[in-house]
Amino acid sequence: MSVKALEGDWQFVSDKGYDPVKISIKNIVGSDWIVACMIPKGNMMASMLKKVEDEEGFKLVNFNCSNKKETPKENKELEDDFKTFLEKGISNLVRDDKNLIITAGGEGRMMTQDDVLKKQDEAKNAKLSAVRGGGRFR
Repeated sequence: MSVKALEGDWQFVSDKGYDPVKISIKNIVGSDWIVACMIPKGNMMASMLKKVEDEEGFKLVNFNCSNKKETPKENKELEDDFKTFLEKGISNLVRDDKNLIITAGGEGRMMTQDDVLKKQDEAKNAKLSAVRGGGRFR
């Protein structure tokens, strides 16, 4: 599977928080990647990665967390837990159909594909098609 298949929007659901962690993965250029994470109403976290040449996996180049917002208490434990996970440094990203396993510090966490934007586009297109379909006036 192509590394491009890793790109996209993902989510991590945990009983430690009310909302899921939203994750976007993008190949910036060449071997440079970004994994951006956020819990709604929480802080933004970003891992800058470099694809390891001639090997499987990634190397953490830089990790940032905004620390600007006071995360709501229902998500605070999840945000702290996910931040600690990411600070270990993402070492691998493996896609299996609609799931993605992110490995950091020897620990793997499974994400599911977040297709909310795709569903919104499909709903918008369906609405536009319905409007276009009744194009005759009497």
